[in-house]
Amino acid sequence: MNFQRTIKHSLRSESHLPKSVLYTFVVISFMALGFVIKTGPLVYADTRAYFGMWPYVSAGYPFFLRSLHYFFGSNYTLAAVVIQYILVLTSIFCFLKFFLIRFSFKKYQLLLLLVLLCYPVFDNNVLAITNVTTEGVCYALFLQIIHVCYVLFVLRKLKYYPLLLILTVLLITIRGQFVFLTPLFLLIETLLLYKEKKFSPKIVVCIILIPVCTFAIDNVYHKVIQKQYFSTPFTWTALASAVMFVSDEADEQYLTTTEQKEVFNTIHKHFRQKGIGYKDHKYHEEPIDYNYYFFHYEFPTICNQTVQREVVKYYEAKEIPTIQSYLEAERINKQLFLHLLPVNFSKWFSLVFQSFKTGLGGVFIALIYGVLIILFVYSFINTANKQLLFYAFLLLLILMNRVVVSISVHGLTRYFFYTSWVPLLLVFIGVNLFEKKKPQIM
Repeated sequence: MNFQRTIKHSLRSESHLPKSVLYTFVVISFMALGFVIKTGPLVYADTRAYFGMWPYVSAGYPFFLRSLHYFFGSNYTLAAVVIQYILVLTSIFCFLKFFLIRFSFKKYQLLLLLVLLCYPVFDNNVLAITNVTTEGVCYALFLQIIHVCYVLFVLRKLKYYPLLLILTVLLITIRGQFVFLTPLFLLIETLLLYKEKKFSPKIVVCIILIPVCTFAIDNVYHKVIQKQYFSTPFTWTALASAVMFVSDEADEQYLTTTEQKEVFNTIHKHFRQKGIGYKDHKYHEEPIDYNYYFFHYEFPTICNQTVQREVVKYYEAKEIPTIQSYLEAERINKQLFLHLLPVNFSKWFSLVFQSFKTGLGGVFIALIYGVLIILFVYSFINTANKQLLFYAFLLLLILMNRVVVSISVHGLTRYFFYTSWVPLLLVFIGVNLFEKKKPQIM
């Protein structure tokens, strides 16, 4: 009961940002503007794929770029950077003013969190504004989703569920990486409904509508652009890449059709030619971390340029149209993954686990997060304090994102930066509670 009173009395009455934080935000905004002007729009292969509406990209960002091209012509990349500048900085400001300000953070804590929230703008691994890719828009959406989740899970203002639905569908439509949000929302609501001892069909329907809407948007988009209904063909290609990397050529014996064997041998032939196979570096007999870092840096060549592109060429050589070739490549890669995973599971798991550790910072960090999640959920069940469950939700965001990324691709900063502020936020909350300064929300 004392702990509950501590939490309740930790609510902050002020609703404005301290002037020092506001001035710092203004300074960072001008620094970001200068950085953006100096750097200019950065166009990559991904940008061309989005703008070209290639079959293996989902609907969100291509529609964004094409809309800008319609209004601004050849200056669409500049327009994208301007809009991303506005979206990212506005989202950070709103996150500060309407979410972080609710906690009883000290000024220096808000300043540090502000700097951490703004670092993706300047980080060369992300460049959230100047890169004409999905990260900037997704970052802005993600921060607002966190705020809405607090309103729903802690304040229980359930009328905002349609807003969560819209924001999450937009986010997943742009980056499929965030599909884990749907089961996570269901998990948190299950715990809340269990504690509240009431069932709300509207909440469940809203959450279930997230994958339904993203699936429908994805298929309709491809129907409009590629003239046929299909889901974006890349998931199984990405999954198969790690299994193909750790497989041996002798694993052909585990395949059941001539087509599977031909594609398998085609991939391994190009692995040898490009020097990107499991045994194509001198440390392949060393611990898995050596092999992972080789896989990490060669992943674009392994996945995009070989497991995808060379298999597409295989089908195009059979006079299959390009769009259908991408679908055939996705189909056969699914078969290769399912056939080869059982016989290569230990090597595949070691590779994925190393990716998970690298992205998270080590097993010890994962254990700390796991223990904290258990403690937060246990305390929530005993005290009905929804803020404790929200802290568990934030940590689950980190872990589930890293699991999804580790299994499907590899540990790049641009996949993980979305939650980099969460550990510091929780540390500040813990420090303030320990000092009985009570850092909670209104």
